[in-house]
Amino acid sequence: MLYVILGLATLFLFVISLMLLGKVPAKAVGALGFIIGVTGSILILYMVATDALSAFGPTASYAAGIGAFMFFMLYLLVGMEVFTGTDFKATGWFSLLGGLWAFLLGLGFLHVLGDALPLVGQFGVMFLVYAGAFWLIFLIFALGQTKLTKLLAWYLLIPTTAITVAWPIFMFTNYGVQGRWLP
Repeated sequence: MLYVILGLATLFLFVISLMLLGKVPAKAVGALGFIIGVTGSILILYMVATDALSAFGPTASYAAGIGAFMFFMLYLLVGMEVFTGTDFKATGWFSLLGGLWAFLLGLGFLHVLGDALPLVGQFGVMFLVYAGAFWLIFLIFALGQTKLTKLLAWYLLIPTTAITVAWPIFMFTNYGVQGRWLP
């Protein structure tokens, strides 16, 4: 199930990157944001309710659920802002908090903030990359730093999309055996 959730997130990150680069119309991104936001939220709630990641540790499902839910709420918010024609300030301010949570989750998975989360270096790196994406969104839409829009597009397109799609491929090709990327 986590593979599907990350696949949906990758799809939206890729399409929104193309929108920021002027290649996809905003209405299409708004509709996709609604579809993926609702679908992903249902899947992540199911994953948390069934504790699907319990093999990683007792808190892994909840931490991954919080992280994924932040993204799916962002996708819904993007969809709402596209269709209401607002200025994306709500998306920007939401991203400030989303970046903070992603940063804290990343440090938690790397055991910088303690050992309540399992030591999963892949998740730690993923969430630190996500924190950077959230904070770029905050800078552009909440603080009006529009000169960073192309940087955000390429940041979402290359490192964020790549790491979001690479982890499921890596896990699938290893039959779910977790390899440690970091000590």
